[in-house]
Amino acid sequence: MSHPHEPVEEWWRGQVVALHRWGRLVLRDEDDSVHQMRVTVRRMRSVLATYRPFLDQERSEPLREELKWLGALLGEVRDAEVLRGRLRRWAAEHGPGPTGVDELRAALAERQSQGRGLLLPELDGDRYRTLTAALANGLPWSEALPGKKALRKRLRRGWRRLTAAADAAANAGDAAERHRRLHEVRKKAKRVRYAAESLREVFGKDAELVEKAAKSIQSNLGDLNDAAVMIRTIQLVPAPDAAVRELLAVERAAADEAEERFAPVWKKANRPKAVGWLSP
Repeated sequence: MSHPHEPVEEWWRGQVVALHRWGRLVLRDEDDSVHQMRVTVRRMRSVLATYRPFLDQERSEPLREELKWLGALLGEVRDAEVLRGRLRRWAAEHGPGPTGVDELRAALAERQSQGRGLLLPELDGDRYRTLTAALANGLPWSEALPGKKALRKRLRRGWRRLTAAADAAANAGDAAERHRRLHEVRKKAKRVRYAAESLREVFGKDAELVEKAAKSIQSNLGDLNDAAVMIRTIQLVPAPDAAVRELLAVERAAADEAEERFAPVWKKANRPKAVGWLSP
């Protein structure tokens, strides 16, 4: 029988392959490639954090920092890409015509282009090649390899931290604080999701249930985050016309709707059916 860490190692190798593949597709400007590469980077960085006690931190922490660097480069391009997509959908519903929204779309297109101008040379550079070579060496385990009990404990810890973040959001004093705390919920849900994903072959359906629960939270709060980022971007427009003001109202309504959905999404995700097996 294989040691419990071996399926996690196999999962990691799959992420290394995915990173190489999406990197090539980003260089070719293929649809959704920046998004998928960014998600792969997030998966890897998140798992390095989750399994930190079991890793040789002299090797794992530099990997986390380099993945953070790569994720930031990808994020500049992806964030502009997401916002442009929201504006395209808005424009499709409201028809053509010169408005402040068109100027905003042009500014975001320039932001995306500048981001790609920074990203592409790095993907063809020594720093990226050094990083991918280090990642291909596998997870840098320490001598004390984790067993099933230890792996489940790490996943349980992640869910408890997610629960604490959700409770803090529910008790927020005002809307701005609530939004900040929901952002923390989203980040912790991603970490739990990717940890559970890496443990599918260890815990089977139980891990899949946790992964699904965390994904539902992440998806809901991702909608809120996209609307919030769009709102902040619109608020930077110096002299908004009627179309921009209407867009702002639409995005605020979308943010409110996503926030209202969170409570039932969380209630369903936090059911014993999904996460009860994590208890000691």
